[in-house]
Amino acid sequence: MKKNILFVSNDAALMGAPMVLLHLVKWLKNNTDVNVYVLLKDGGPLQPGFENLGQTNVWQPGRLSSSVGRRFVSMLLKLSGKRGLFIPFPKRLKQQKFDLVYLNTADTMHMAPLLKNLYKCPVIAHIHELSYSINAYFPDAFNKVNTAVTDHYIAASKSVYDNMVNNIQVPAQKVSVLNEFIAIDEISRPALTPAEAKAELALNDEFVVGASGIAGWRKGTDIFLQLARLVNKKLPDGNIKFVWVGHQSKEARAQAVYETDKLGLKNKIIFTGRKAVPQNYYQLFNLFVLTSREDPFPLVCLEAAALQKPIFCFKGTGGIPEIVTPDTGQTFDYGDIDAMANAIIETYRQPEKAAQAGKNAADMVKKYDVNIIAPQIFTLISDVIAGSK
Repeated sequence: MKKNILFVSNDAALMGAPMVLLHLVKWLKNNTDVNVYVLLKDGGPLQPGFENLGQTNVWQPGRLSSSVGRRFVSMLLKLSGKRGLFIPFPKRLKQQKFDLVYLNTADTMHMAPLLKNLYKCPVIAHIHELSYSINAYFPDAFNKVNTAVTDHYIAASKSVYDNMVNNIQVPAQKVSVLNEFIAIDEISRPALTPAEAKAELALNDEFVVGASGIAGWRKGTDIFLQLARLVNKKLPDGNIKFVWVGHQSKEARAQAVYETDKLGLKNKIIFTGRKAVPQNYYQLFNLFVLTSREDPFPLVCLEAAALQKPIFCFKGTGGIPEIVTPDTGQTFDYGDIDAMANAIIETYRQPEKAAQAGKNAADMVKKYDVNIIAPQIFTLISDVIAGSK
């Protein structure tokens, strides 16, 4: 009998966790008898992809109606001290029966009690966050009410598992480590030729140190800037360009422009902004630096590795230092920008060494393909469903 599974995502943004979920749902749709249903707390560019795979609804608790009439009524009700008119739970979902609810990210944990009560089925939560993000953004995600109705957890890396078990006190037997994954076939086919991508960024034959992600403190954009400053100071005549691929808020963009100017890096660093096909630019990198202060198991590293780029990262920041070895990249003590800068210069002087490490990285990352990890998740889902009968 086919299984009905409700997949719940915080949104459909072009970010790691929703992308992992989309890859998983697509694999399940194409390779199993699962009937896919999707509930998004918010929309985004990936929403059409979910809609192509199954019934997709956008809803979150406590959101006021956006219709003009209902907003006006809500305003009147609130002025009189009453609650506004909230968007009701999707009727077509309410009438459905499910074999399992699959929550994606800690941001959806608060929905566990509602969905457990509604569907009387097992709940799995796929957790992609580490301590800083949980404490800063989802401090109540693992409260007693939510954890009491969550049957099992998937941790995106060993570091996520350790945080859940050692700091949040989730029972170890309720947590399985299943690493994040990518669709290597898709990533390995950029939409632009290297020449086209170089022309867009006005690059020539520079040695490119790349990074990617939404610019900000957690991703270490400031560290990236300081790294560029140090490399430029140590090797002022080096033909090295630093390229960051990823969204910048207005504030982050202003900060980058200001800092780049103050550090004298205008001709040494490029911020591309958000790119729909980031691998177009990853292919230009000679090496990838993960400057994150915290990052559970970032897809950008897997994607760069799939394109034969060695990975540099800091120890103790998440899952990538767990898998990077001396023949696929280098790890450095947390915050040791000087050591990373020296290693970049050494790699610049030995490009053949970087090329070999990149090939090794591409071999290493094959185990993190959707066709390897998704079947393991499906097995876990099936076991949890079977255990509830």
